[in-house]
Amino acid sequence: MGLFRSPERPVIPDEEPYPTAGTTFPFVPLAVGVLVLHAILAVTYPLSVLRSVLAIGAFFGMGYCVLALIVGGRVRMSAAEILAFTVGLTILVTSLSALAVSIIGIPITEFAVVILGLPIGFLTLLVRRAPAHPWRVSVDFLRRYLDFSDYSLTEKRVAALLFAGILGALVAWVGLSAVQYPSPRLSMGIGITGVDGRADSVPTTFVRGTAQTIVVYVLGNVTPAWPANGVGSFSLRIRMAPANATGTEPFHSIPAASPLPLDAFAQYNETIVVEPNGQSTKSFSISVPPSVTPCPKPPTGPTQPCYVFRFELLGLAGNGILRSLAPIVVT
Repeated sequence: MGLFRSPERPVIPDEEPYPTAGTTFPFVPLAVGVLVLHAILAVTYPLSVLRSVLAIGAFFGMGYCVLALIVGGRVRMSAAEILAFTVGLTILVTSLSALAVSIIGIPITEFAVVILGLPIGFLTLLVRRAPAHPWRVSVDFLRRYLDFSDYSLTEKRVAALLFAGILGALVAWVGLSAVQYPSPRLSMGIGITGVDGRADSVPTTFVRGTAQTIVVYVLGNVTPAWPANGVGSFSLRIRMAPANATGTEPFHSIPAASPLPLDAFAQYNETIVVEPNGQSTKSFSISVPPSVTPCPKPPTGPTQPCYVFRFELLGLAGNGILRSLAPIVVT
């Protein structure tokens, strides 16, 4: 009977061994090197084409490191799959890092890849170096790195002081993102005051034939279209118009005089020169001629302004006009 017995076989066949060989990601050290080089140049090198190209490489290096960190050596992937996942993870991680830094108030710049990409790169490089469990290797590394048992008491104090300084600098750097500061490129400005330099002392009532003084200030802050010779030449226009004017009425020019005789729809132009970040100040003695119709006096209450002095600055980039108004009562 033994001649006809088939060899014994298990009812359930043995499972095939789990493949241990996977993708090796040989370019992780290169990606980390690009991230480190980008971090150094982002701080020490001015913005240029080289920095922009290196920033793009650093972004894709971060995506490559994220893919290596997730996949490890457990999944076999083709070169096309690695490229596709690298591009996708680069877009995803970059978007999430930009969202994270914008939420805490840090401007969205290329430093987002420095903040997030460097730790990811070093963690990937560290994890892939040892055959043991990745996170155990990372914890052991940090434990050895922060082990000060063989330090003297003085050395421990110095190390603690250095760590406190690093943490304090990090907190201060993040906190500076919430500080409001003026833009380095400020627009031009114009303002008027009374003879004493106060804005609330601008004359509001003019007796016909009596001159009063108004001081005009022009602030020459730097603008993108500032002349190359460092001096800005602008036109200061002074007009008087009824408060109910429609804006379509023609104005007539008056010559330079002291005081300036401003009547209805009169216009006076004068050229002023302002240096960048400088200030030009000009005092004008202004009178309203007797021919001007006074403002009507209501039966009750004070007389309301019925004329307006317009101090306008022309010659700005984009043909803009800066204007400061002074409503007045003529009696």
